Amino acid sequence: MAEHDPENDATALGEPSPHAPAPATSRSALRTLVLLRALPAIGVGLGITFTADHSSRIGLVALGILGLASALPLILSALRLPKTEALRELHLGLGVVYAIAGSVALLLPATRLSFLLLVLAGWSVIAGALELVWGIRHRTDHPFGRDALIVGGGTLALAVVLGLTSDPVSAVGFLGGYAIVVGVFLVIAALSLVWGPSQKEQHAS
Repeated sequence: MAEHDPENDATALGEPSPHAPAPATSRSALRTLVLLRALPAIGVGLGITFTADHSSRIGLVALGILGLASALPLILSALRLPKTEALRELHLGLGVVYAIAGSVALLLPATRLSFLLLVLAGWSVIAGALELVWGIRHRTDHPFGRDALIVGGGTLALAVVLGLTSDPVSAVGFLGGYAIVVGVFLVIAALSLVWGPSQKEQHAS
């Protein structure tokens, strides 16, 4: 005789099982989170593009604004996401990295090119590696997984380019170009989360 399972009775009555997995974050919510990352990047990129002064100090100010303006929505969104949402760990990790880089760039009284390159390289290597690894882990089971691979790879590529840079004009210019490209890509990725669900689901299957 089969044992009586109270969970089956609860399910039959329409009550959720206590062991049922939490519902996945909706695509519209994911779209909003990705757009929140895109806006600071596009804003800083455009600001650098239309600024004639590409000194080390301007580069540090731009990185500081990008870091702090990105960290706030990243951390706040991570804290509001359910613990079962994989994007929570990425946003929380990136938020901490962006906050530290932005604070260092703005608060430390240094304007030398070597300091700018050091902060830029440290931020791009850590943030890029973090996002790339997350994207590899979730490339088939999360709608943003493959997009994270591209963003992480692009951020690491910025670190490589900066390693070959020897003047502040080029360093600041590369930062501005990176910010615009990544910002626009994030906008496209955010829209594709809603406009192309069938394709994303096909990749995840």
